[in-house]
Amino acid sequence: MSRDLKGKNNPMFGRKHSEETKQKMRKSQTGRKHSKKTKKKISESNKGKIISEEQKKKLRKINKGKIVSKETKKKMSESHKGKNNHMYGKTHSIESRKKMSKRKFGIIHSKESRDKMSLSSKTTITQYKEKRPLFSKIEEMRYNPDKPNEKEIQVHCKNHNCPNSKEQGGWFTPTFNQISERIKAIENSRGFGESNFYCCNECKDSCPIFNLRYDPLKNTEIQYTEAEYKTFRLFVLERDNYICQYCGEEAIIVHHERPQKLEPFFALDPDYAWSCCEKCHYEKGHQDECSTGNLANKICI
Repeated sequence: MSRDLKGKNNPMFGRKHSEETKQKMRKSQTGRKHSKKTKKKISESNKGKIISEEQKKKLRKINKGKIVSKETKKKMSESHKGKNNHMYGKTHSIESRKKMSKRKFGIIHSKESRDKMSLSSKTTITQYKEKRPLFSKIEEMRYNPDKPNEKEIQVHCKNHNCPNSKEQGGWFTPTFNQISERIKAIENSRGFGESNFYCCNECKDSCPIFNLRYDPLKNTEIQYTEAEYKTFRLFVLERDNYICQYCGEEAIIVHHERPQKLEPFFALDPDYAWSCCEKCHYEKGHQDECSTGNLANKICI
């Protein structure tokens, strides 16, 4: 019977269903599940078929507005994982790569799509702390208070004279490329340079650390051992009861009144050292002549 009804012998040959009948057919098909055999037959029949642009547009219109449940999303992701993926163990040829690059060339995304892509690709601070512990310890991060719902990460500018620096108590929003390069420099042995955060090119060019072309500790010798410095640090913290001498919060850092680089003779003298927290150490301890940038720019012979 199926062979007899093929082609022009079919009474529906050359005819089209109305929209009402199409909707009825869709409703009748909702909730039905195909067996494994029928699924295989459908997949085999669809192999090698090329879908035209008109058919793609129709499919997009049909699927537009449909909400896929979490269970179906999991099933779809699991069905394409590992060996189930048709590209498992395969690599794209040079010709196919060129074709894919040509398709994407010249595409301009709208502002809405850019915002969606940026939000989907954003990494939260908690994820950075879990995946990049060294980076999260070295670089202080926060969310932009002006955009509480967007979770926009902000950092400090490395230039101590910039209002966006840690010494000045300022913040700025870095680009994704800046964050990735900084992570490579800190946590990857292949990282090139330090890739410090700078809010603009002016801060980068005027920063003494960025323009540093020598090792300031090349000709200096440390006058104490690591064990001696640990004993000195513990003595100062216990003397001050682990309390910051600036704000009264918990202290974790020992600040030297006389910088170790300029006056190493007083490096282990507790009379010229006191306990402070990390915030006060940068905001109040290292200012003016004792700022990080000025000390780094000085050569001690």
